[in-house]
Amino acid sequence: MSRIVPSNSNPSSSRWQRLIDRSALGAVAVSLFLHAMLILVLALIIVHPPDVAEVLYLIIQQDVEEVEDTETEIDLDLTGDMVDEPTQDMLPTNLSSLVEPDQELEQFSVELTELDSLKLLEIPNLDIKSDFGGRDSGTREKLLEMFGGNMNSELAVRNGLKWLAERQRSDGSWSFDHRRKSDKHADHQAGTLANCTTGATGLALMAFLGAGDTQDQGEHKDRVEKALEFLVNSAVKVPEGYDLRGRNGPEKDKIPGGNYPMYAHSLATIALCEAYAMTKDRRLRTVAQGAIDFIFKTRNRDQGGWRYRPEEVGDLSVTGWMIMALQSGKTAGLRVNKFAFSTSTQFLDATQSAEGAKYAYVAGQGPKPSTTSIGLLCRMYLGWETNHKAIQSGVVYLSSVGPSPNNIYFNYYATQVMHHVGGASWSKWNLVMRDSLIASQVKSGPEKGSWNATDPHGRTGGRLYQTCLSTMTLEVYYRHLPLYQMRSLGK
Repeated sequence: MSRIVPSNSNPSSSRWQRLIDRSALGAVAVSLFLHAMLILVLALIIVHPPDVAEVLYLIIQQDVEEVEDTETEIDLDLTGDMVDEPTQDMLPTNLSSLVEPDQELEQFSVELTELDSLKLLEIPNLDIKSDFGGRDSGTREKLLEMFGGNMNSELAVRNGLKWLAERQRSDGSWSFDHRRKSDKHADHQAGTLANCTTGATGLALMAFLGAGDTQDQGEHKDRVEKALEFLVNSAVKVPEGYDLRGRNGPEKDKIPGGNYPMYAHSLATIALCEAYAMTKDRRLRTVAQGAIDFIFKTRNRDQGGWRYRPEEVGDLSVTGWMIMALQSGKTAGLRVNKFAFSTSTQFLDATQSAEGAKYAYVAGQGPKPSTTSIGLLCRMYLGWETNHKAIQSGVVYLSSVGPSPNNIYFNYYATQVMHHVGGASWSKWNLVMRDSLIASQVKSGPEKGSWNATDPHGRTGGRLYQTCLSTMTLEVYYRHLPLYQMRSLGK
């Protein structure tokens, strides 16, 4: 086809047209250049991703209430009062000189950095949504290394569990009178609370669960299964919920006497709640929930706390175990009435001194190291942060006392307090606590793997009581995740 040329075209208009075309082409080129530069600038802008805390906030559904951790200790002294704690003068120099009393408080405060959080997040199978999330085998090894355990401390735990396994009775229970028919030697140090089977079984189960053994997995899973079955079968349905104080056997309708039944209920409740939290075994839920309900409904409604009988004005020893049971139930996802925690705070306020840095056995008495360690641990789980002045002052006080050479009740609670706070105070405490427990474990003979009963509160609990608490103290590195680091992750 021939090209069509306008009839009115002339040389002058053609020149103008070429100039216009060139100008338009230049404008397009300039526009393309400017757009290209703009795209390049936008591409070079750095967009900061959300930090670890922001990501974790989306993962972790953190409860509004911050409640107490989960661990506890048993005071089996039937005299009604706490036995005096060893004073600083009674302790060896290497224990009492861990921390000088006049050291500055600031050195015990812990700044939780993003690096601390990242170290935890790098641990395989770490369940940051559960207080019991560090008990998986691979996780335990990493936490052990991170927080100051070693192969010897783990061997001591393993031997302690082996001794306990060998003392389990045919019905799945344990007794504080741990003697077997084959035990002929004189130095058995059996406890006198032969009828407190739910308490002894709960305490032993806590040691196995703390090492990651459940009814589903672990070297001792069959023994854990039998023990849980015993506790479920021992629970008695009452108007308040499920009663685990020990009303079993031919006298099932008789409420047990003495000072131990409420201890027994709290220990059995902790074991059931921990096992349910770790496995979500539906067979445990009904009794575990009923046991939590029983604790709530038997509290002292006027002054708070728990003691030897339902609604009795509390003491800090029984109350500490009950708070731990409530916290274990909360961690397990069970219903826990908020008033149980508010009345617990009310009771702690009544027993505190030094603005919350020290605690007494009952309101009106003077503070002691053991009750101070219980009170501080409860405060931590009920929401006090590591920078709280009373927490810092309390840590200085416990550090100045140091691990006791014979009081495992004090060591068990205080070790948890120091572990949660961390830092230099924990490192110094752990070095003495860990090595002294390893050294004092029985190394040979029929009682190999156990600990001699030296605790002033444990004469009725005997060797089994001492061994359970010693084993759980050496499980501190992974049994409960470090409270303040996990709380910082949630925030």
